[in-house]
Amino acid sequence: MLITTSRKPSQRTRTFCRGLERALDARSVNRGKMSLRDVFLKAKEMGKDRVAVVSERDGNPNGIELYHDGELFISLQLTVDFSLPKGRMNKDKIHLRCEVDELTNLAPKIFAIPMEDSGEQSDQNLVLIRSSVKKSIPILEFFDKNGQATGPRIYLQGWKLAGDEDT
Repeated sequence: MLITTSRKPSQRTRTFCRGLERALDARSVNRGKMSLRDVFLKAKEMGKDRVAVVSERDGNPNGIELYHDGELFISLQLTVDFSLPKGRMNKDKIHLRCEVDELTNLAPKIFAIPMEDSGEQSDQNLVLIRSSVKKSIPILEFFDKNGQATGPRIYLQGWKLAGDEDT
């Protein structure tokens, strides 16, 4: 996955993109004056078939538009918590666990990460999607190679598949 931003991102948005790069099998590039077409060409050049464009509001990241082979796939509305320490994940061993029924089939398509085998659960190199206890909204959390929570914690406020109504 190639991660990029709006044209003039804030420092928090750039930090969020670097955090996603550390946590996922992804590359982050500064968009600058590149058009979306140029971003898609750069992704192909790098061998990536997915592009994530991070948008912001009032200087904070608030959304991601995910494109697959140049076509909009899904738009995510989110808020981000930066309070967790920065850790490194072993990107070759990363796996996904989804505890939110609505996203179980969708999550592997969004992130292109294999689902965890139900027989062998491990918190190492894990992307976990679970429901928040207080607000009952999905939370995306990352766990590093030592099983410690790391990187940005993402609260999914909503999502919309290309061609669908609001969710």
